[in-house]
Amino acid sequence: MSQQLFPIDDKTPNGALRAGVGAVRQIMLHRYRPLYVEMRGERGKTNTTVYQFQRAVGTVESCKTLPRDIATNVRLLATGEGPAWRLVVTDATAVLELPDKVSLKLPAGAFKAAGTDQTAKETIARTYEALSSGGIPIRVEVNPQMCTDGRSETAYGARVLVRFEKRVFPGCASRF
Repeated sequence: MSQQLFPIDDKTPNGALRAGVGAVRQIMLHRYRPLYVEMRGERGKTNTTVYQFQRAVGTVESCKTLPRDIATNVRLLATGEGPAWRLVVTDATAVLELPDKVSLKLPAGAFKAAGTDQTAKETIARTYEALSSGGIPIRVEVNPQMCTDGRSETAYGARVLVRFEKRVFPGCASRF
């Protein structure tokens, strides 16, 4: 962690970084608590240029208690509520957890572009298609733009739609 202050140039799609930080600040219960932000970009000698906003979390008490809820090998992490679902992709595995305790294993290779071989400036929408181990087609659409559920003190860098059979599950992604 750097104690040095430097300007941040927000080059995220639709100003997602600024929008995400602003959204979290508006709903934070403790106004002067630190704000944790994950982003991708390039750090220069006098400033940082951000191309991808991943998430902002307003529930940290100090820099010593930063979130450790996402493993370092996670390449795509998307979640949604109402009903609750979760997609976790690593280099080796991909698992989609759906309502009613349905868990589908997907080929990790179908999500190859998720978090791998990306430059910091890649901010394009992506669509992934995979067949579950049971042969069910799954479509995952990731669109880089600020996303929040409006209830938690967290904003995410992408909106996600998971299409499974005739159902659509909307949510947000903090890794993509």
